[in-house]
Amino acid sequence: MGDFEILFEHHIWATRALIEHCQTLTPEQLALSTPGTYGAIVPTITHIIAEDQRLLRRLTGEAAEVPVVEEESFTLAELHAVWAGQSERWRDVLRRREEMEVTLPPRGPWPEVTGARPLVLLEALQHGNDHRTHVCSVLGAYGLTVPFLCGWMFWRSTGRVTAAEPATA
Repeated sequence: MGDFEILFEHHIWATRALIEHCQTLTPEQLALSTPGTYGAIVPTITHIIAEDQRLLRRLTGEAAEVPVVEEESFTLAELHAVWAGQSERWRDVLRRREEMEVTLPPRGPWPEVTGARPLVLLEALQHGNDHRTHVCSVLGAYGLTVPFLCGWMFWRSTGRVTAAEPATA
């Protein structure tokens, strides 16, 4: 697996881990929000997945099998299942990315962008990280356990490193 694929595996792992962590929360905790974030926890996770689907469509031209849109309500169990399928879509896209030619049409203040495949891939990583941080900020603001979604924890989850043994005297 190359460096680029590892970056996307972190994106996949971190989003799954965040969903699984949030499945342990109460409905009241899931409704929490704090200024400066996207909003409540489930709508934020819904937004992560919905935008991922839009980015995948820009790369492949294919709609998601189970569309997720911000205007609808989803349970974390539903989002977890969608994310599992979406993760496989990302892996497939990464295998085929060199054959993809992407041109983004003009939109709002943005001009047409040719050769946009790297931009779309970059946006997927940055967007996911940004909004996972929003959820963690909400959790931390209310004194709830914040999942550790950093690269080190991902690396440990792959078995590449293990926790250090405590020093003995």
